Amino acid sequence: MTTSTYLLDATLLCVVGEVDATNSAQLEAALGQARRRGKPVIADLSGMTFLDSSGLAALLAVHIAAEREGSSLHLAELQPVPLRLLTITGLLSFLHVHTSLKHAIAAISTMAPTTTPT
Repeated sequence: MTTSTYLLDATLLCVVGEVDATNSAQLEAALGQARRRGKPVIADLSGMTFLDSSGLAALLAVHIAAEREGSSLHLAELQPVPLRLLTITGLLSFLHVHTSLKHAIAAISTMAPTTTPT
């Protein structure tokens, strides 16, 4: 269902298939584990064909936990059915949603903290 790749500024988690009550806990665990690296997480959802309310709850839980810790969860390339669920629940504007993986990566690089020389 998921595979992780570590990028320079983020962790990329690719999600494939349907996310429902039978596997949403696995998605939440995988996203949580990716988040523990201390970097933003990009969820490539181009292969996720279905999302139910339990999957949505998993995404929300990870999003809220990441925000509390000063990090972020970015969702990229949502397919029509999951995108519709985010739209009708009003969460499309609450979550970091990007039309492409390229846009998600660009958003993370602009959010990266800058350090000033001392």
